[in-house]
Amino acid sequence: MSTTPDVEPRPGRNESLSLRRALALLDVCALETDPAGLTAAEIGRRLGVHKSTVLRLAAPLLETELLRRDPTSGRFRLGPGALRLGHAYLSTLEVEAVAASALDDLARMSGCTSVLAVPDGLQVRLAGHRAAPGGGGRVVSRVPESVPLHCSASGKAILSVAGAALLERAVAGGLRPATPRSITDPGELRAELLRTRRRGFAVEDREYDPDTRAVAAAVLDHTGDVVGALALVAPAARMPAAAVQEHARSVVLAARAVTRRLGGAGGPRGVVAGPGEDLQARKGA
Repeated sequence: MSTTPDVEPRPGRNESLSLRRALALLDVCALETDPAGLTAAEIGRRLGVHKSTVLRLAAPLLETELLRRDPTSGRFRLGPGALRLGHAYLSTLEVEAVAASALDDLARMSGCTSVLAVPDGLQVRLAGHRAAPGGGGRVVSRVPESVPLHCSASGKAILSVAGAALLERAVAGGLRPATPRSITDPGELRAELLRTRRRGFAVEDREYDPDTRAVAAAVLDHTGDVVGALALVAPAARMPAAAVQEHARSVVLAARAVTRRLGGAGGPRGVVAGPGEDLQARKGA
């Protein structure tokens, strides 16, 4: 009776498995918060492989400086090659391109107009927007090219995380009203920005356009600087106070996703307010 000999795994399959394991090794080192790094044994336990396998996988990563090994402790951590790759990736990113799919998703899921705004002096400038598919009744007829920081949801979201210098410039420039509901008092604006920072999103209640409401969340880059804001905008009658929380949650999650794609840490970690909280504490709906 003949037996079928054991079949050796194909080289290509072995190489693919090794590559996946090497990439997993890089991920393990990237997620480690101890600046001293990890031993081969610690990496092996996290990957579920033997220490010798870790050493074999690490060899080409060390050669390309994706990993660095301390000559005294033998611990591994990311090397300068990883930094070069990161910079090369980040140099190709533009917030408008990265946010495009988020704008599409927000408009489709909410039925509102989605907006990407970027800071431009004491204004926020429209960098992209999407109308909801099919139109419906929650699409604004015209999205302005630029609006003041202090009386727009996008502007307040940006101001809430931009630092004191921009806020003081906005105050010094004069908080001119666009509607009777616009914030014109510096103390009131500071309180509103504190609420915005704590909950993670800004609300505009007919402060720039008397017929429009909006919610927005800031987008950060890999340095932690604010580079824009995502917003949902709709006629006030089509975005009642009861709907603000749902839209805010969608905007916050989208802004965090775009921030991660830009190399950031996921965006401001404010808590999206619960159903019983007054999302428009300043003036109400």
